[in-house]
Amino acid sequence: MTKTADKKDDYTRLQNLNALFSVIGSGSTHEETLQLQRTLSFLRENDGKRVMPVKSFEHCVDQVVRFHFPNKRNFGYTHWNARVSPIDPLWIRASVVEFVNSSHSVDRGVLLISGLRESLLGPNKRWSIKREKCYQEIRNFIEELVMHHAEKEQGLSVLFF
Repeated sequence: MTKTADKKDDYTRLQNLNALFSVIGSGSTHEETLQLQRTLSFLRENDGKRVMPVKSFEHCVDQVVRFHFPNKRNFGYTHWNARVSPIDPLWIRASVVEFVNSSHSVDRGVLLISGLRESLLGPNKRWSIKREKCYQEIRNFIEELVMHHAEKEQGLSVLFF
């Protein structure tokens, strides 16, 4: 396997999230999505840092969600920034189960997970077959937990960005 970890900055993550939401049925038009893409590009050009402060990134994720799903009463979401949280199976399980339990009152919901690859990579390390396997195992673990704990009529999704 020759797959390497993507070196994404936070603006790329936000642009990817914007693009994903435009495809999965948000209330935004194509022109609005392009406008947000241009805004994020402008912000990147005027910020020399690849990584935003945690609060700024979390706020921007919230704004992208609100942009695409304004006034959605039956839509819930939770964002997990894996770069600032422990990657421990028990912690992951507790967080995912908490998300699913908090989503029982909504028809649709999404668990947004950012920075998982980077948290597994660590500083100045190379992506390897072993890390790729670990990444895929964690992704599968999270997806299976959501499917197991969600109610059958719920539309819950997991987006890794």
